[in-house]
Amino acid sequence: MIPVLLIILLTLVSCEADIDFNRIDGEPCIFLDGMIGNAPASLISAHVATPMNMGKEDMSKAKVKLTGTISDESISFSKEEGGLFFHEIRPGDKIEIHASAAGVSDVHASTIVPEPINLISSRIISKEGTFITFEIVYEENAGEEGYYGIMFNDTSISEAPGILLSESYDMVVPFGQLEGTILIWDRHKTRREGDRSVFKTSIDTDSEKTTQYSIRLVSLSPEAYMYLRNIYIKTSTNFGAVGMGTPAITYSNVIGGIGVVGSWWVEDALLTE
Repeated sequence: MIPVLLIILLTLVSCEADIDFNRIDGEPCIFLDGMIGNAPASLISAHVATPMNMGKEDMSKAKVKLTGTISDESISFSKEEGGLFFHEIRPGDKIEIHASAAGVSDVHASTIVPEPINLISSRIISKEGTFITFEIVYEENAGEEGYYGIMFNDTSISEAPGILLSESYDMVVPFGQLEGTILIWDRHKTRREGDRSVFKTSIDTDSEKTTQYSIRLVSLSPEAYMYLRNIYIKTSTNFGAVGMGTPAITYSNVIGGIGVVGSWWVEDALLTE
């Protein structure tokens, strides 16, 4: 039964986004890494990735030049090879990052800042001990391919006991950019009521008495969603007991290289009974 679930899972993942196999060929290439959100600052890193045992000079310390734009306005990085930069972004802004280094191909990646969740209501439906069921209602155009998340500021959360592949959400995974654990779903996990989407699910918390939670509602770009899904599959699915290792799935939106550049939008809200 478990191998069948694995095949289904891998099929679903491969259908959701293109997997970039262009640079998984044993040649040095530029690695880009960055998530950009509506915080005062973000961090983009870049370096030359050198495959092991390639029989060539180690290029991992090669100097990388990084440039970028947000809606055609230049990004000013703290150093030439990337690093911290301060910014103001708006939903719909296109972010483009370019990098170059001697001896390897130039690379570029882009992401479009997602629209915020247009929240109508957020409420706790039931609570038993640390186990809560809640509902998020928001407006969404039928044609949008939305990826969303919820983070709890005042309690830790985890998947409901006994659930391997949840029918109501995609994953619960650490999200370092926002310093917490995020529960993620896409629009296919919601119930449609006209132009409204209703998301309902259950999770475990570490609090038995709280009837009100401070939360953050997150919209994710497809690149950010696939990045987190990649982490979830690698860290949360273990088939070693039946002779199968955790699948090593590589997602990249960096053209000519490897890595991920994505974006997100977060807003504060309350979840109450």
